[in-house]
Amino acid sequence: MGKFYYRARNRKGEIIEGSVRAENEWLARKDLSRQSLIPLELGRFNLRLMLNEANDSVEKLTRSVSLEEKITLMSEIEMGISVGIPIMKMFTLLQEEVQNPRLKQAIAQILLDITDGGTLHGAFAKHPDIFDPTVIGLIRTGEVTGKLDETLGRITQLLEQESENREKVKSAMYYPKIVAVAMIFVVIVMVYFVIPKIKQFLKTFNSDLPPITQFVVSTSDFFIHYWHVILAVSYAGYLGFRKFLGTSRGRLWFDRAILKLPAVGKVLLFLELNNFCVILELLISSGIPLLESLETLKGSQKNQLFKNALGEFQIEISKGGSLTKGMEKHPIFPHTLRNLINIGEETGRLSPILKRLGRYYHVQLNYLLENLSKALEPILLFMIFVCVLVLALAVFLPIWKMNSVIKPK
Repeated sequence: MGKFYYRARNRKGEIIEGSVRAENEWLARKDLSRQSLIPLELGRFNLRLMLNEANDSVEKLTRSVSLEEKITLMSEIEMGISVGIPIMKMFTLLQEEVQNPRLKQAIAQILLDITDGGTLHGAFAKHPDIFDPTVIGLIRTGEVTGKLDETLGRITQLLEQESENREKVKSAMYYPKIVAVAMIFVVIVMVYFVIPKIKQFLKTFNSDLPPITQFVVSTSDFFIHYWHVILAVSYAGYLGFRKFLGTSRGRLWFDRAILKLPAVGKVLLFLELNNFCVILELLISSGIPLLESLETLKGSQKNQLFKNALGEFQIEISKGGSLTKGMEKHPIFPHTLRNLINIGEETGRLSPILKRLGRYYHVQLNYLLENLSKALEPILLFMIFVCVLVLALAVFLPIWKMNSVIKPK
């Protein structure tokens, strides 16, 4: 899927510029048409817009909106609506209170849109880099049903659970990160400082080095003399890999691969399954039809494997099939989950079943995260053992060899 840059005219006759992602130019024009835009220029290259996007990306990295700030924002909006504060006054107060420049700007724009008579979900939808489709879809449902404060409360709970999962993942990865950094530091010291000294010492004996010592010495020489080449190749590889991930095929390959990683893969799978059950239950119980719920959930998915699966579920259901039948083609959804969802569909109690499944995967995910460090320990110990063994043999084998040569008979 490529990116097309456009210059178009909207319903008000204003000229706007931007970019859309599409497989080809025809689909790009169709997407613009759905947005009520009349394209004046459309192409794959626009230097000015590309530079603007690069600047926006830098600003997003330096002024991103944290999950905690989103939780605080949703909580305050919910509290304001529940106590009867007029929505425009509430956003005026929020604009004065928020410290994050990017979030403050978004709130100011939301306030303008609401003042012009727009809907709250429509105003939020103009900031997809801050609010994902799940949040926007739930706000829209809350506006339609008149239960916006209740819906915002559930959104806050959803964000809090996501924050809790992130913190547990960070905590579980703390020990492996320390070990990995320490190991990299030791290898750098050995390659750049210790091995060159040993090399000078061994040269005085004019004897052939063992293969493993020669390999370590050659590796050290390469890193010392060609570090700039290594940096250039690494950076080029990084850019190439990012470009590869930018394609739907590359993203699918990567997302499938990370789910197969030892120890970590199962955690990521259960995290996706937990999100699937919790968010889908939240959308359905809020009154959003199943097809529309799947579309909203697909828009908020990061894993391409699950995103593709949700798209196929929509096709299956639109043909008169069931969610369970769509899941049968995707082994990433466990057999137990498929059976319980099948029972939920047959009895008309899909929402309660998804709620129970969400709790189950939440408990299992907590257990996996608490034991993640223990699960990674054997892998880390094996890596350390191999590293130490290679370096020890490289240093001591030539010494033992020389000792046997100069030892008096």
